[in-house]
Amino acid sequence: MSLRNNAYATVASRANILTHSAAPKPYLIRLSTFQQQPLLGDYRQGQLCLNDCGQIVADEWVRAAANRKGIDLDVWTITPTSLQSVVFLQVPATVGAGLTGLHEGQKPWLLSSFIASFKAVAAKRINLRLNQLGQSVWQRNYDEHLIGDDDYLAELRYKLQSQNQQPTV
Repeated sequence: MSLRNNAYATVASRANILTHSAAPKPYLIRLSTFQQQPLLGDYRQGQLCLNDCGQIVADEWVRAAANRKGIDLDVWTITPTSLQSVVFLQVPATVGAGLTGLHEGQKPWLLSSFIASFKAVAAKRINLRLNQLGQSVWQRNYDEHLIGDDDYLAELRYKLQSQNQQPTV
């Protein structure tokens, strides 16, 4: 994990993963804080500094993926108002589309349940830390996008690693 150009990011190396049909499927995920509140940190002298809430999010993101079969994290970034990540979803070749939620236009069930449990645990810890039980921490939904090819994956990795978001004034 490192600070890079005003964004908190980490990378796990991956080989050419999109060439085999049974290979894990990469998704770009974006979670936003409730009403875009800068809850996770702030900028000091042009650098992002995660606060306690941002550190909770970082810790829980890694922990949630480590505890969930079929989910692997790649590059991820935390900013004051969001978490963005490339997540690899393992879909066994023998499992039908009905069990995984892979119908067109639907979010995969494994990914949805992973995000829901992460958001619940992170929100609970943040609310305990801030002594404000029951407050909204995250936007209701999240954005996800299936990454279709290696070039786009490489571009997203580069963008997330070198993201240069400036504080809004």
